[in-house]
Amino acid sequence: MRKLLHYIVLSSLVVLTACSSGEKALQHGNYFAAVSKSVDRLRSNPDKIKAQETLLSSYPLAVQWYEREINNLHTSADPFKNTKSVDKYQLLNRMYNDINRCPAAIRLIPNPKSYQYELEQAKLNAAPECYQAGLNALAKGGRQDGINAYNHFQKANSFVPNYKDIQIKLEEAEYMATLKVIIEHIPVNSQKYKLSSEFFQDQVTQYLFHNIKRRFVRFYTPKQAELEKLEYPDHIISMGFEDFVVGETHDTNYEKEAISADSVEVGSTTLKNGDKIKVYNKVKAKLHIHKREVISKGLLFLKVIEFGNQKIINDKRFGGQFIWFHEWGHFNGDERALSKEELEICEHEPILPPAHQDLFVEFTKPIYKDLTEELRKFYNRY
Repeated sequence: MRKLLHYIVLSSLVVLTACSSGEKALQHGNYFAAVSKSVDRLRSNPDKIKAQETLLSSYPLAVQWYEREINNLHTSADPFKNTKSVDKYQLLNRMYNDINRCPAAIRLIPNPKSYQYELEQAKLNAAPECYQAGLNALAKGGRQDGINAYNHFQKANSFVPNYKDIQIKLEEAEYMATLKVIIEHIPVNSQKYKLSSEFFQDQVTQYLFHNIKRRFVRFYTPKQAELEKLEYPDHIISMGFEDFVVGETHDTNYEKEAISADSVEVGSTTLKNGDKIKVYNKVKAKLHIHKREVISKGLLFLKVIEFGNQKIINDKRFGGQFIWFHEWGHFNGDERALSKEELEICEHEPILPPAHQDLFVEFTKPIYKDLTEELRKFYNRY
């Protein structure tokens, strides 16, 4: 019962809020919102008097308001007067559609006005406005101008599909707007090791291609840039490994006396009466363990350089480390003194560590994670 009462109270509050929000919108001169809210209310409660009154008052005011705004635009020198008129006609038509889809609303306003013809005419007149604005932006030649031009051309195309040579202009604007970034090869300078950063390079490149989804940012490998004859990129991503070591080996030997945790059977004895019983005691063993650690670590620098002025706009360092280890050993004494883990170590044989190239790949894994996160955050700003 208490839950039902709570639900009724909550529902009443929602209804009162919806009604009052429509009235408030009307009082504040937001006629479109007043129409929308009152129609929504009438869908759920067709007999709601306040919603009916709000709709009857707000709809004619909304129509009057937008018609006046459109007339003012048509007599103005605004270069986007038809484009702005499109927005207003769309709102007028939205009210028309909302009322027609609500039986209670259409009974109150049986003849809402459609502005579909006026909207189509406004679109026909708006397309050349946006097209010309796109041409003007293209002529300026900057990257932001390219973005502006692309947006203008897109809007023109939405008004009149395939208007003039709009597809060609969209391609031109997109190319101008796009930040072109070359990912340089990552060198590994080492006289001691024959190592390749190809695996790491491929991972970083694939991440940039597939995970940084920005309309106006494009990444190129040096080969792609050459094939497309890209002479003037915007950014160069330069990376390189420095201060790295692969396969630094440390051997450690230690001995340990192991004693069983519990008493175990160690033999038997005969009592005076002739009975034979088992004898229990803790047992010992001397454990000899050899541990080999192979440490690989390094530092990668990242520099993002503006090609035009060679200014470094991002300069970071990323460190990574990987430690491979193996233990083997032997013991003297009773094996029952050893734990399961100690017995396993004694069963191990010495093995060779992974190849230097594999160790190199392992220590670059944490570097890859930090580097790609930095590049993602950096290029999400463009």
